[in-house]
Amino acid sequence: MCRPVGAVAVKCLVAVFAAAVVGVAAVTRHPVTVVVSFDGFRPDYIKPNVTPHMAWFQKVSAAPPYMRSTFPTKTFVNHFTMATGMYSDKHGVLDNYMFDKHYDKMHYTYEQFHYDDAVVPIWIHNEINGDGRYSGVMMWPGSEFAYQNKYPTHIQKYNSSIPWTDRIDKIMSWIKDEKKPANLVYAYFEEPDHTAHLKASDSQETINQIVRADATLKYILDQIKHEKLENKINLIILSDHGMDTVTYNRMIHLNEYVSNTTYKSIMSGPNAFIHPNPNKFDEVYKNLSKVANTSRTFNVFKQDQLPDRWHMKNNTRLTDIIYLLAKPQYAFWDTYFEFILNGTTKEKFKIGAHGYDNAEPQMRAIFMASGPAFKKNYSAVQFDNVDLYPLISRIAGLTEPSRQIDGTIKGVEQLLSVGAAPTFTPPVLGIFSALLLQVIARSRL
Repeated sequence: MCRPVGAVAVKCLVAVFAAAVVGVAAVTRHPVTVVVSFDGFRPDYIKPNVTPHMAWFQKVSAAPPYMRSTFPTKTFVNHFTMATGMYSDKHGVLDNYMFDKHYDKMHYTYEQFHYDDAVVPIWIHNEINGDGRYSGVMMWPGSEFAYQNKYPTHIQKYNSSIPWTDRIDKIMSWIKDEKKPANLVYAYFEEPDHTAHLKASDSQETINQIVRADATLKYILDQIKHEKLENKINLIILSDHGMDTVTYNRMIHLNEYVSNTTYKSIMSGPNAFIHPNPNKFDEVYKNLSKVANTSRTFNVFKQDQLPDRWHMKNNTRLTDIIYLLAKPQYAFWDTYFEFILNGTTKEKFKIGAHGYDNAEPQMRAIFMASGPAFKKNYSAVQFDNVDLYPLISRIAGLTEPSRQIDGTIKGVEQLLSVGAAPTFTPPVLGIFSALLLQVIARSRL
C-alpha cells in the first residue's frame, strides 16, 4: 500500500487515480449528447418482431408516442428547425426545393440556409459558449455551410457511400478526441426515407432499411458500452417526419388543368410553389382554385391565407407565391415521378411521399432519449420538434442564443431526470479532486 506524504503522496494519488480509470474513454468534462436522426422513420415502424432494439430502447428510455414535426413535413425544414429551435418562417427553409430571391430553383445551397444570418444552429452556439465545448456533425442537413463564419470542430459532409458503422466509429472518435472532445454530436442517416420514396412506405425494401436502422442502434449502444460511457452519453434517437404512400391514380397532373405558360412552378411531392408571370397572379390563383374545388385533391393558398399553426406565412420568401398542398395520399406529378414510372407500370406505380399537414398521423416522427440527463422507463406526452433546441441547450448548459427561438423547455422538461445538472464533473473526477486537495493541504502542514 502507498503511504508517503508531501509531494510524493500527490504523485502516488495520481497513479492510483490513473489506475482506477483504465479502460474508460477520456471524454469532455461536459455532459455528452448524441442526437441521431433516421430520415422518414415513422413511429409505427417500431415493432418488437421487426425492430427489437428500437422497441427495447423506446421502453427503457424517455419517449412520447410520437414527436410532432414542423410544417411542411420535409427533411431540410425539420432538421433545420431541430437545429435552430425556430419555425420555417424565421429560419427561412420552406422546403427541400424552393425559389430563391430571383425565383429560380434552389436546392441545398448556402442561400437556402441563410435567410437570416442571425440564425445559428446549436452546434455553432455550443462552440461559441466555449469552456471546452466542441461539436461534431455527421451529415446533418445544413451542416456543410458556415454560420457567422464558423464551422463545427468535427464535421463529415454528406456521403451516402460511407458505411453506417464507419459513421458511428467516426462519431465515437470525436467524443474520445484527446485535444478537442465533442460534447455535442448531431448525426443523420438517410434511410428509410430514400428507399420509401422509390418503393413506398410498406414495401419489403423499406422494411429492410427499417431493420438496418434497428441494427445501427444496436451498434451505437454496443460502442457506448464498449467504451464504458453508458453513464456519460445522453443518446437521442429521432426522425424528422413520417411517410405516406401514393399510387399513380392519385397523382395530380396540374398542367392538364392550368396552362404552365402563365407561371413558374416547383413541384415537390404534395407541395408546390407557384410564381405567376407579371400581371397574372389573380388569373392563375382563380384557375388553380377552380381545379382544387372541382377535384378536391389539393388546397390553394395565398401567402396571407396560410394557417397560423404552420408558422410559415410571415416569411418573405413567399412573396408573390401561390402555395399548393395536396390532400393525404395525393402528390403533384413531376419529373422525379416520371423517372420512377420508367421502371414500372402505372398499375404497379407506388411511391412514398411526405410534406403533408403536420397534423396528419402519417407525418409523425419518433423520439426516444436515454442517459444520465433523462428519466428511465418514462412514457412522455408528445411535443413539438422545435423544442429539441432548448432541451439540448439545457443539458449542455448553454446561454440563451442572440436570436430569440420559438422552442420552449416547457414541453420537454418532462423528459429530464430529477436534479439533472446542466454541467457536471464525473464522480470519479470529483472524488479525486477532493482527495488531492486534502493531500496537498496536509503536505503544507
